Amino acid sequence: MSDEKIYTISDLHVDHDENMKWVEQLSNDKYLNDTVIIAGDVTHVLSKLVHTLKLFKSKFKDVYYCPGNHELWTKSLREDEELQIYNSIEKFHYILEICDDIGIHTRPGVTSQGVTIVPLYGWYDDSLHMPVPNVESDLQLWTDHYRCQWTDEVPQREAAKYFVNLNEQHLSSLNKNKSNSKIITFSHFLTSKKLMQAYRSEMSRRRQKWLESQNNTPQNEEIASGTLTANFSLVAGTELLDEQLKLIKPQIHIFGHSHRKMILDIGDGIKYINNPLGYTRERENGLIEPPHELYEINLMEK
Repeated sequence: MSDEKIYTISDLHVDHDENMKWVEQLSNDKYLNDTVIIAGDVTHVLSKLVHTLKLFKSKFKDVYYCPGNHELWTKSLREDEELQIYNSIEKFHYILEICDDIGIHTRPGVTSQGVTIVPLYGWYDDSLHMPVPNVESDLQLWTDHYRCQWTDEVPQREAAKYFVNLNEQHLSSLNKNKSNSKIITFSHFLTSKKLMQAYRSEMSRRRQKWLESQNNTPQNEEIASGTLTANFSLVAGTELLDEQLKLIKPQIHIFGHSHRKMILDIGDGIKYINNPLGYTRERENGLIEPPHELYEINLMEK
């Protein structure tokens, strides 16, 4: 039997030099029999995306990947203009073509140990939105609002539905084979309001623990709440993905986007895993806890 392992990482943001070095320094021989799942936000720069995916492909047997929101930034990017990519929909499909050429999986596949891995495309709508007093819910506070370019056929308000609908063609083939009980799904975005609430509750618990360690001074309270000036739930994801999870019934779902490492149980029989690399400042400030490394998935854990 193969000793293949499955790892996951998200939010690599290799447009930051320290993060690109992190990828480059991954072992060239340790993972050659293994699979890695990359849950979006590698970079908005296409040349760096290609370089990074090729690096992973050289280090791992199989690489599964889905684009995040940063990959769909296209406004004022010279490289995109030179390739005549003028909107986020074109860029998304161009990225999928690149992945096909490199040998990166962006569609469901099965590992040598019989684990089905299912990438789920997505975006965000207002279905996960949870208003909070004194926290602004305004799309203009998020860079996507300025860097993504939508189309008449797919305006921003329809983006979540568009990308989630692309998953349907792959899910129909999964439904024909119900014999495989070992399934891992992954998306860049959060999948339900219950997951958003669990994430928020965990962040509240961490914030309170941090405040207690800092003696609850007003200045530290202000610092701790500083990450909540904009309401993340407005751009977190979509309930449309949850409908697909209910059909697939995975044991594990991997997500990214939040830049906070956590494992969550929301009572639906699925273990939710988020393992971001994130930004250097987040790692240095302890917002993303060490170790900053690939997370090995164990399907036998309860």
